[in-house]
Amino acid sequence: MAELSLVLVTPERTLFDKSVASIRVPLFDGSAGFYPGRAPLVGRLGIGELRLVDASGATESYFIDGGFVQVKGTVVSVLTNAATAVSEISRKSAAVKLEEAKAAKAKSDDEFAVVARRLEKARKMLSLAGKE
Repeated sequence: MAELSLVLVTPERTLFDKSVASIRVPLFDGSAGFYPGRAPLVGRLGIGELRLVDASGATESYFIDGGFVQVKGTVVSVLTNAATAVSEISRKSAAVKLEEAKAAKAKSDDEFAVVARRLEKARKMLSLAGKE
């Protein structure tokens, strides 16, 4: 079976470069799944779950914080601000982040955008917490 090479990169480091059977990423306006043979694509990522399936059928999930995805040939490159394995996210810490985001007050349009993004991030993190 043909496989894709997934490269997951944050500003700090390359988290991994591994072969996978399929990948699903959150886009800013929905989600997209990639399989071998996919047409080339560059897309803007949203906040949410990156799910990969390896050749044996095992799945792994990561919480990602925006960025970009590029599909070229058999290589899928995901460049994101931050990535955390869903298995490492606790419901308790995600709930605390949500409460902190809800308590934040914005005094300007720029601050409002930052607060809204923190709130979206906390909600999605909480929805994924304890999923695996």
